[in-house]
Amino acid sequence: MYRWVSRFVSYRTFYVWRARYYYYTRHLDVWMLASVLCFLGVVALLWYYWRFTNVPLPRMHPQVAALRVEGITNEAIHRIVLVRHGGSTPGQPFTTAEDIRASTRRTMQVRQVLDGEVAWRLKANLLADIADYIEATAGCVPYQCTRVQAHISQLREAATENAGINRALQPILDGPRDLVPGLTSVDRQRVKSGWSDSFSDIFHQVWLLNDLQTMHARMMAEYPKRAPAPWLPEWLIGAEPTTGNGMQL
Repeated sequence: MYRWVSRFVSYRTFYVWRARYYYYTRHLDVWMLASVLCFLGVVALLWYYWRFTNVPLPRMHPQVAALRVEGITNEAIHRIVLVRHGGSTPGQPFTTAEDIRASTRRTMQVRQVLDGEVAWRLKANLLADIADYIEATAGCVPYQCTRVQAHISQLREAATENAGINRALQPILDGPRDLVPGLTSVDRQRVKSGWSDSFSDIFHQVWLLNDLQTMHARMMAEYPKRAPAPWLPEWLIGAEPTTGNGMQL
């Protein structure tokens, strides 16, 4: 046997390690080896079953999240309606300082719906659940991880834009009460009349929030079917093919 490994180890090293092998395995027979393998197999099955049945509880149930998103959407729409019908003659430009400040207040209150504690807590819980799901499953099924990252980036950019508009409008409320605020800048043009602001950023952010809630619900539905050891199915049967949008075939 030594001639097969003579190119890698010396004669003395080979027989020293062979003697050690025979010393530690002198009491090992076929039955003991089979018993050890069976025991290790049972332990592995119990571990796999434990990982499979211990599904982490989401911070927010998908149905509760859907109701919260619906409530935020309805409140935003309600406040937009108040802006549209604000003033003595809806749709006409405001001329007095009092009317301009009242329009500014109503316009800012629309964006405060999506920049308030309820909306931020909702997004934080949804994102935390999605992060836990990705960590537990080592993937973003049924979505591509790049799509999830892009959606989260868009949501953050929309929130930044939302807060920036309100910061630009705040000086109108902080200015002298007896002076008519200037409405020359782009952001201040939003409060010129009840119909000057299209609120396109609000509709976009509500759409992103609805998509985030849908993404959260689908990922939570995948939890019971997740692989406790994600590498095991891929090692046994290979990676499953996916379509262009990341959905499994």
